[in-house]
Amino acid sequence: MIYYDSASVYIATATTNAEKLAKVEAIIAALEETALKSASNDDLSEYSLDDGQTKIKTVYRSTADVLKSLRGFEQLRQMYINRLNGRIVRLVDEGSFRL
Repeated sequence: MIYYDSASVYIATATTNAEKLAKVEAIIAALEETALKSASNDDLSEYSLDDGQTKIKTVYRSTADVLKSLRGFEQLRQMYINRLNGRIVRLVDEGSFRL
């Protein structure tokens, strides 16, 4: 079993954007669970991610800290999604829509 002292080291071990995206989504799922738990107890909160091969454990002091970290990882996830799919805009003439 591999132990990571931070999420950034865990994500850095991925070699492709798809792997990084999967790791970020696993961290987001763990953070969402922690946010639910810390909403009722606003003292020390922690989350741990254990997928059988790796373990990450992080301690937060308040719900605001958890939510701030969650927003950061969601922005990181969107960045990896954009890298995988690209940004595409399709313009369509309004005359081609049926009314």
